[in-house]
Amino acid sequence: MKKIFLFFLLPLFISCIDEGVDFRNTGDNNIRIYIVKDGEVDNSQPNEDLESLELESTPWLKSSEIEFYDWSSHIFYLNTKKEKGQYSGNYFVIKDGDTPLLLGVFFAVYWSFMPQFPSIVAHDDFFYPQDVIGLGGINFSSAVDTSANFQNFREALESSGILHEGIDVELTKLKKKNATTLEYSIRITNNDIESIYVLDPSKMGEGRFHYYTNGVSFRKDNVSYYSQSESISSPEIRSNWYYKLVPGKSITRTISRGGFSDLPSGNVHFYFSFPGANVDAGEWKKADGRIWLGNKYIEGDISLN
Repeated sequence: MKKIFLFFLLPLFISCIDEGVDFRNTGDNNIRIYIVKDGEVDNSQPNEDLESLELESTPWLKSSEIEFYDWSSHIFYLNTKKEKGQYSGNYFVIKDGDTPLLLGVFFAVYWSFMPQFPSIVAHDDFFYPQDVIGLGGINFSSAVDTSANFQNFREALESSGILHEGIDVELTKLKKKNATTLEYSIRITNNDIESIYVLDPSKMGEGRFHYYTNGVSFRKDNVSYYSQSESISSPEIRSNWYYKLVPGKSITRTISRGGFSDLPSGNVHFYFSFPGANVDAGEWKKADGRIWLGNKYIEGDISLN
């Protein structure tokens, strides 16, 4: 993810944040979401000319309902609740004023595939609370971020004053403790202009942390390696499991994960998802920042020693 952050303004931002200044929706926001009328999109080839699609006259999501958009998790944070369940299978278009930007679909939870374009889970309060809208369902394809349309979307968010960078997550170390146990280090950075509360593996414990993520998996020589160890069921998140990450700062956590079989050595291609919290509507708001929601997926090459 590209880091577009003015580090020289951090002292000013931090001082303003501590005083309770609200940086949300301060621009001229024209972002809206419209439902596409039935029969307008060919389900087998949903690469439509967006200008030609007939949309409902009233936006499903109005500009005034949007507080900001988190780029790191591809989530709209709202100041209201939105019902999604009734739109299962419907398409939508995100517009900047009169300009259509992206085509998406309300994803039915019973579908056996994840669309490779923006998708809103059509189930109320299932993955996210009703006052946030995730554009990627469970995992958002990283390839979408590089598309020209998605970059236009980013520019529109930025000009509307509702773009927030969110966090960045890096896998910095992968180490073999023994034949079945892996040790990995992750670095989490706040690229935003307000403090962000993230789940802290050190505070919640590795077993509970792996209840929300499977940890690191990887491939080497066309063989997949993943953990089969049990996690600790933790549907309720305690307030002391968060780490308050102020703008521009990073934390690094080293985590162990057993349950592998005959771990190899050398260069591998890894996969990892950093999890966000599960909260009810409105609970993501903090007096001095916000709780990070979503799922930050990363993959790449690293040496396993």
